[in-house]
Amino acid sequence: MIEEKFAKVVGKVKWFNQFKGYGFVESENIRGDIFLHFSAVNKSGIARLGNNDIILCDVINSDKGYQVSEIIELLQANKREVEEDESRQVEAVMRWFNPLKGFGFAQLSSGEDVFIHSSLLRKYKLTSIESGQKIKLEIHRTSLGYEAIDIVVYT
Repeated sequence: MIEEKFAKVVGKVKWFNQFKGYGFVESENIRGDIFLHFSAVNKSGIARLGNNDIILCDVINSDKGYQVSEIIELLQANKREVEEDESRQVEAVMRWFNPLKGFGFAQLSSGEDVFIHSSLLRKYKLTSIESGQKIKLEIHRTSLGYEAIDIVVYT
């Protein structure tokens, strides 16, 4: 089957799960769900993508269905589940980070995990953080657990 490409489609994120690495977008121009893989988000440089965010993207239709091939721009970021004033700074130890998957986890002294996305590392021109490395993070709680929103100290 020949791939069909739709350029510059405005889409609304139905849901996107950073832990699973994928989600779905809907658009008035295309019937049905449009698959969104974390690699398209990662490549775009967008730090976080949430439900109901509006994106401008290129979409392909292949034998696997519709898929976002590139995010051109984040047109509207909607309010997140957690208020900004609920973020806090914590010390953590890096458990693991996989640059190929684009994410990893640090652990708090309480034993809880903190999700760290590769876009946060790119902000500081890092490619990875070694396991066992002590770091200070700014985090917030989401419905899926803690997520790092900034690296405060990395030594």
